[in-house]
Amino acid sequence: MNFEIKIHEKIIQDFNTDAHYRAFTGKDSMEGVTRDDIETYQLFCFREMMRYACEKSSFYKNLYAGLDEITSMDDVAGIPLTGADDLAEHPYEMACIPLTEIARVFCHTTTGTTSGEPKKIFFTHSDADIIVDSMEGVLRTVMDGTGVDECGSRVHILLPNHGAPLSIAGLIAQGVERMQGEPEIGDCYTSTEEQIRAIEASRPHMIMGSAFRIWRITQEARHFHDLAKMGLKRIFITSEYLSTPMRRYMEQWWQAEVYHHYGMTEPGFVIGIECDQHDGFHFNEADLLFEVVDPITGEVVPDGHEGELVLTTLNRTAMPLIRYRTGDVARLIRTPCACGAATLIRIGKLPLRHALIVKIGENESIYSSLFDEALYQIPELIDYRIFISKENGQDVLECVAEIFGEPTGKEGLLIEQLLSIAPVRKSIDQELLAPPRIRFTKRGELRRGGRTQKRRIKDTR
Repeated sequence: MNFEIKIHEKIIQDFNTDAHYRAFTGKDSMEGVTRDDIETYQLFCFREMMRYACEKSSFYKNLYAGLDEITSMDDVAGIPLTGADDLAEHPYEMACIPLTEIARVFCHTTTGTTSGEPKKIFFTHSDADIIVDSMEGVLRTVMDGTGVDECGSRVHILLPNHGAPLSIAGLIAQGVERMQGEPEIGDCYTSTEEQIRAIEASRPHMIMGSAFRIWRITQEARHFHDLAKMGLKRIFITSEYLSTPMRRYMEQWWQAEVYHHYGMTEPGFVIGIECDQHDGFHFNEADLLFEVVDPITGEVVPDGHEGELVLTTLNRTAMPLIRYRTGDVARLIRTPCACGAATLIRIGKLPLRHALIVKIGENESIYSSLFDEALYQIPELIDYRIFISKENGQDVLECVAEIFGEPTGKEGLLIEQLLSIAPVRKSIDQELLAPPRIRFTKRGELRRGGRTQKRRIKDTR
């Protein structure tokens, strides 16, 4: 497993000398590295990162004033949490380098901020190089077992390319080149037919893109093109939740294996990737430390329990993130993976973000992934939106759907799938939610084009 090998190598590389390594692990080589070895290394990096941040950043210096030095991983839970609002309100105070050394600023508003101000995330060239290195490792993992030489891998990238060469697509392309593959950055904003023609021309072994973008291309093209003859080996899905039916249909229609990637801008896009077992996200524990906390209290939850993911970057230069609340809900899996990565933990399935939960009826929680799992059972569904309003004291749920072909007969299917969602059914039975309403829209009307257009439930109450 590439991620396990990478971590073992990273531990030795970062300790610099065998003597330094032996002082921490008592081992003479990377063979036999244990879970305790990894956590000892992470504690070492965490302490160094805190020391660096306090010396270089006024934000962290003030935040950690008066704290005792940590001496064990248990002490990490006592360090204050940070979050999206800090990146929006104090980005320059969080920076650990002069502004002249910043190579790239990513600035965007997401569901994580409550102030309404956009988050600003800074990267140096060395930070960007770590991203490229991580992407290379991810790509090698995904392409493993395809029978395609990594040096000959052709990758078609359908992700934003604003601010090249350090754009999202540009950094991924550098990762492809680092493994001596051939990247091609496609145009996210052209028609499906133009994108299919580009794929036919380049004959890539893998396409990469967000779930909604690859799904729309698949749905709009499969009726006019034999996708199975395109020659794809892998489909790399990132940016959004990937439902079970979407994965199943894409694999069926393209005859290619789908891999789901977990990434976010703040730590540098590349976080975790599925192995061929598709049972959680492996991540590089030499670069990232994850915890799971109760989203209300901020307290660390017991092993195996679901909560909000909190991350710490262990090697960032421009803007270290220490105990940063991601807003994503998941659990950490500590049992060995069937792929053979015995000493690594994994991030489990990511069903939702706390900021995207909407309450209906008697405080019932609904969120997009519930609807994705239910509605995409209908193979003709291209996209949809959920709107929540209130009429005559009742909540009202309207589903606006984009269907391939004629919508005749589809209204009943949509209602049936909506009623299969437990909070929806319960709220209707309690007469706190009106029966679902369905409205069909024209083809392309729900087409989305950027980070701000990720799926969310629109609550107009």
